[in-house]
Amino acid sequence: MPLHKSTLEIDAVSNSSKVWAFIVGPLLAIAVYFLLPESFVNASGETTAFAQAGRACAAVTTLMAFWWFTEALPIAVTAMLPVVLFPLLEVASPGNTMKHYASGTIFLFLGGFLIAAGVHRWHLDRRIALLTISLFGTKPNRMILGLMTSTALISAWVSNTATAAMMVPIGIAVMGVVRAAESGHALEKDTHNFEVCVLLSIAYAASIGGIATLVGSPPNGLFARFVADSYGASVSFLSWMKVALPMTLLLLPATYFMLTRVLFRVNLPGIPGGREWVKSELAKLGPMSRGERIVLVVFLCAAIFWMGGPIIRSLEIGGIMPFKSFSDEAIAMTAGLVLFMIPVDAKRGIHALDWNSAKDVVAWDVLLLFGGGLSMADAIQKTGLADFIGAQANIFAGFDELAMMFGISTLITFASEVTSNTALTATMMPVIAAAAESLRIDPEAPLFAMVFAASAAFMMPVGTPPNAIVFGTGRLKIGEMVRAGFFLNIIAIIIGVLCSHFLGHGLIDLSAKVAGG
Repeated sequence: MPLHKSTLEIDAVSNSSKVWAFIVGPLLAIAVYFLLPESFVNASGETTAFAQAGRACAAVTTLMAFWWFTEALPIAVTAMLPVVLFPLLEVASPGNTMKHYASGTIFLFLGGFLIAAGVHRWHLDRRIALLTISLFGTKPNRMILGLMTSTALISAWVSNTATAAMMVPIGIAVMGVVRAAESGHALEKDTHNFEVCVLLSIAYAASIGGIATLVGSPPNGLFARFVADSYGASVSFLSWMKVALPMTLLLLPATYFMLTRVLFRVNLPGIPGGREWVKSELAKLGPMSRGERIVLVVFLCAAIFWMGGPIIRSLEIGGIMPFKSFSDEAIAMTAGLVLFMIPVDAKRGIHALDWNSAKDVVAWDVLLLFGGGLSMADAIQKTGLADFIGAQANIFAGFDELAMMFGISTLITFASEVTSNTALTATMMPVIAAAAESLRIDPEAPLFAMVFAASAAFMMPVGTPPNAIVFGTGRLKIGEMVRAGFFLNIIAIIIGVLCSHFLGHGLIDLSAKVAGG
């Protein structure tokens, strides 16, 4: 799968269905507008007017969610509907609508995409993967563990789609080494199980690794921006990793155990020539080039600044704090821009990154989807739609936080199997926040659980781009993915809810909720 292919268009719905969706979507939106009441009883028991802007916002949200789900239009195109419809329907002014398409979160991911482009250009990602495999050894189970670890490590910082696209050829090469070592028909089943584990481990580790950091997956960034816009709370790399890293560290070995010990048991002996294959592939790469070293240094500096951000921003030099405003977004863009500036070969005019290398790796559709999702979330909060949604939360009366979170996670996990996890996150985040507040539940933990669940679509080839990439090899049956994915979905729901419940508190102060949120 080429890296320049859209990370969002994965043909979840047939073309004939998209035609009907293009017609049904507006009709459904119009129905929602006219069926919604002009007033409602809020969570405090008071009758509140439901303004035209709120009902129009609900109609546009319905249209966007329906078109995102069915891909009647390209998902990034649907994300731009607020630019036209919000001012036209007096939901929000043009300025308030468009500012979200240039929010800090978008530049955080743009910087991350530029770093990823530099890593990919100089094949640093392939070197990291091969070195990791060599560290874990070349016994089949250890090779799978090495593939999973390296995939998750890279995916924490680089697009999970790009990571999977890079790792699949390595995985297929590893499978070839094992297949060549097979001695007799008796090992055929074990060899097949090994190949299934290799492919699924790459797909699943790419999604799991993306949970760990704010730049690992688009829903993570949506969470950070939503919390900042709605509650005035800053989500730093460390505050995110406090909750998300344990999720990754628990889910990754659980996935490895389920794949290799329960679902597709691998009983193959050590692979003759396995270590030699890794050495030969590393030899082909040769010593680290100047380009690789430059990208690695820039990448490590960005990672240090991201993880040590609060300490660095609090440094005082000569009575001033020079890094006070050096946000995560600024760090990401600084790293990306520096790669364009540092020469690898000054005489030939070659730099660590050039535009031709960057433009096809940057997921422009993801950035547009961010803008549309953030604009929609802000309108839901400011038009009173969130209050209306929250008022309906009495159906959860008597539910405690854990029960609510398990319900939310289950719904989101299985819904994300058939639609974009980023679009689903953008649609549901303000809804869940409003419902939690109405139930007097801290919204932070349910929001964490929802975002984790959105990244845990393991069953269907259309669930995530990594799933689609490995399924596209033709070496995997859909039944094998569904079988493994169902059990891993359940495990991910349990781990995600528990991590959110026990660790996902203390970031949001409801008393400091921004005006109009």
